[in-house]
Amino acid sequence: MAGTFEKDSLDWRIQQLWQRGSEWLERIFFRDSQQDSGTDWQIPEWLLRSLFWLMVIAMITWAGWQLYKLLSPYVEAYWQLNRETLRPPRPSHAAPLTVAEWLKRSRTAHQQRDYREACRALYMAALQRLNDAHSIPQEASRTDGEYLHLVQTLRPSHAYQMLIHTHERLCFSQTAISAETFDRCWQAYQEIDPLSLESIHLQP
Repeated sequence: MAGTFEKDSLDWRIQQLWQRGSEWLERIFFRDSQQDSGTDWQIPEWLLRSLFWLMVIAMITWAGWQLYKLLSPYVEAYWQLNRETLRPPRPSHAAPLTVAEWLKRSRTAHQQRDYREACRALYMAALQRLNDAHSIPQEASRTDGEYLHLVQTLRPSHAYQMLIHTHERLCFSQTAISAETFDRCWQAYQEIDPLSLESIHLQP
């Protein structure tokens, strides 16, 4: 058992490979010189080792190069996909929707019974109106809590608060938005900006 294990071990296989490689190198490089001299001259051990490992390194390098050429298209595609995934989104330079456009969007969503989107569009119309009037400049980083604080000095503040609180429900709750909730938001917006609703002939 011990002899079988030794012959099957990695060290034994490397030793056999080294021995065969040394014999092959001797036959290739030094056969003629030995025949001419007529002596049993032995190649230095260090020279055989150097030649053997140089050939091993050359073979590994060649195999690595072939593997690189085979896999490089797939590796490049993988890194390209990662770069596209990790790249931050480009900032949008599209002009913001107008108050009238938000109101029309709200009306369309209401007709489709998408009350969540209908209420959100009314909220955005109110913020856009405040921005257009330079009352509260619209900022993407501003939270609903900040807007609640800022609208306290506006009239009618309760109408703005109604729209903001409804928007908070949209963002932080999966509760269904009913038609009654939309009607209350629509009435709140009527208090804020009745002329816009009349100018585009929208009725809930």
